Amino acid sequence: MSTIINMILKTRAGLALVGLISMVILLVVESAKAEYSKNSIIRSGGESRSWLSLTIYNQNYGLIREERKVAFSPEESQEVLFMDVPAQIEPETVFIETQDREIKILEQKFEYDLITQENLLKQYVGKQLKILTENPKTGEKSLLEAELVSYHNNQPIYQIKGEIYLGYPAGTLVLPKIPEQMVARPTLRWLVKNSLRKAQEKPIVVSYLSRGLNWTANYLLRLDQKAAEGNLFSWVTIDNQSGVTFPAAKIKLVAGEVKRAEEVRYGIRRKGLAAESLEVDTAAQPSPFREEALAEYHLYTLDKPSTLKDQQTTQISFIEATKIPIQKEYIFLGEGIYQRSQRDLPQPPPRPTRVYLKLENRKEHHLGLPLPQGVIRVYQAAAGSGASRTHFEFIGEDRLMDTPPDETVRIQIGSAFDVLGVQKQMEWQKVAAQVYESSWQVELRNRRDEKVVVQVIEPVQGEWKILSSSHPYERLEAYKIGFSVPVPARGEAKLTYRIRVEF
Repeated sequence: MSTIINMILKTRAGLALVGLISMVILLVVESAKAEYSKNSIIRSGGESRSWLSLTIYNQNYGLIREERKVAFSPEESQEVLFMDVPAQIEPETVFIETQDREIKILEQKFEYDLITQENLLKQYVGKQLKILTENPKTGEKSLLEAELVSYHNNQPIYQIKGEIYLGYPAGTLVLPKIPEQMVARPTLRWLVKNSLRKAQEKPIVVSYLSRGLNWTANYLLRLDQKAAEGNLFSWVTIDNQSGVTFPAAKIKLVAGEVKRAEEVRYGIRRKGLAAESLEVDTAAQPSPFREEALAEYHLYTLDKPSTLKDQQTTQISFIEATKIPIQKEYIFLGEGIYQRSQRDLPQPPPRPTRVYLKLENRKEHHLGLPLPQGVIRVYQAAAGSGASRTHFEFIGEDRLMDTPPDETVRIQIGSAFDVLGVQKQMEWQKVAAQVYESSWQVELRNRRDEKVVVQVIEPVQGEWKILSSSHPYERLEAYKIGFSVPVPARGEAKLTYRIRVEF
């Protein structure tokens, strides 16, 4: 065999044949390289998901975890386009898990230069393109060669046959191709190294944080006619502004303020829940969320998958509790600023008292649940409601803070129309350097048909001491005194006290 090869190499024809064989081998190798280049880019879209999980925080971000099956080729180095990720993803938070160590991510890029007309033209500045024109008389179409010199503020500048055109009328731009770096939707581009010996499909789990996901709790409290008992209904409002749809996702909600190194706040469109659109059963229903502790927070897991479309608000029933005991409180706030100075004002006008509803978040009161922060709207049964259908009227709303079990909830619903107070400074004197004494009278007027108890709260300054008082008092805080004053139906009551303050 070697003798035959030597004979071939000694002839010109033999040398030509060897050159031809070498060229064929080179073409085959180049073809293989081209095929490798074509196949080395692996695309993974949302359709390859095995499962999807969302943990949404009420601070405008969420944790996304998903498993996808990716068909890897045996090449040592290849690119993976991980598509269908949120436009507001935080790329630095991406974490990838595999069943073994055969797959390793060497480099990651986040492609957010999406394909739009404006972005395409920006990529073609300084390059050749074509303008499709049509003769308005004959209808004949033709392609005109042009160079896009500049594109700014949607104003193109072309060079056509050596002349500069500021825009071009009645023409359609024709581009030869879409630049490789541009993608139709937000994409993570990975440079992957693997040690696979053959092409195979491998499951990978990817987790990342994204902004644009938020949730709030909305509460509706329905009171009976006497405001002595109420039914509480709650909805979770989930807002998806992340830039991608999450189909059939397992949803978890975290209540509590989680510390982050950099807090970014975005305006999130929240939709309220109109009472007129609600048809709720008066019997308590089991919540579709399962609650559990998570570190210092509370985690709520929805019992079934739900789809969150992009730019959509979704509302899900959350908490229902019935026959909750309610207490109404009337609070009159004093003016402690005049306790160290004489009040030279005319007769003060009566001021309405503030009205609060108090309820205990306890199991024996049919609650005892972690209540996430949110707006609570209060409705009360109207006096003219018939026996067949109770009519409820809106009487106020307040913001409920995160409230753990066994804590008291106070809801300010407004000011009382028929319960008023007038505060008068009856006497004031300076008894020593930075020591003052003053006498006060708080006249309370109740124009309602039932008696009420008004809590008079007086703010004070400095070191203070009550010298005398017509009603018992308590130290609510270091600089706040509370008096409890019963006021008869359609009657009046007077609170008087003398106080010494020292600075």
